[in-house]
Amino acid sequence: MAEKPRLDAVVFDAGGTLVRLDFEWISGMLATLGVTASVAQLRRAEVHGRKCLDAAAAAGPRDRSPGTPHPAIGSFAPVEAYFRGMLEAAGCRHPLLDEALDRLNERQASDHFLWARPMEGARDALDALPGLGLRAACVSNSDGRAEAHLVRHGMRTGLEFVVDSQLVGIEKPDPRIFRIALDRLGVRAEHALYVGDIRAGDEVGARAAGMAFVLIDPYLDYGDPGSLRIAALGELPALLVRHFAPPLAHEQPRA
Repeated sequence: MAEKPRLDAVVFDAGGTLVRLDFEWISGMLATLGVTASVAQLRRAEVHGRKCLDAAAAAGPRDRSPGTPHPAIGSFAPVEAYFRGMLEAAGCRHPLLDEALDRLNERQASDHFLWARPMEGARDALDALPGLGLRAACVSNSDGRAEAHLVRHGMRTGLEFVVDSQLVGIEKPDPRIFRIALDRLGVRAEHALYVGDIRAGDEVGARAAGMAFVLIDPYLDYGDPGSLRIAALGELPALLVRHFAPPLAHEQPRA
């Protein structure tokens, strides 16, 4: 049997991973526009939004100056592609679509946030890591408020620090933002794992930085079949023990 790779640290994405979209609010907002979309339908439609964001990212970075070795902050992909794809998949069409997009943008810019619910299973996953001897941190493409999001929704505890793209001037999938976290942890890339929900930003960037990657894939139809993926974040600790060698895994009961 092949020896499991050593694992010393787990680095998380924020939005879509530790905190999730407020599907409940979105459902209510759409209802005021005459669009019926349940929370369950929006959860399903959100995966389509991810695929639209991936397609937009594949078209190439936006606003990149000629000769610049790395894309500028904010050039990864238009987030509107993500929201538009989700809303369309949930049944929202023109002329209501533009109004719904405006309301989403207003909500995200406000103090209420849009990624405004703890991700199911996230707190348990974070709390399980010390028992495995694993350290934890966060790397997020955000607007400078990633840490505030996590604090407000109870997801900051257990993380050593939060790297916010707006504050460091680098965004995923640029591998340099992952290396900031690795340097602060003092952990080699091959001994670290990143957990995220967007393939074009999270998976591509983490792999470029030399890290292992686990995808949050709620219906198991978004990521590559042979890749590491989990339907819910609560499954993460068991996956880590199955596929890696955390420092204290031998002390854990078999999942």
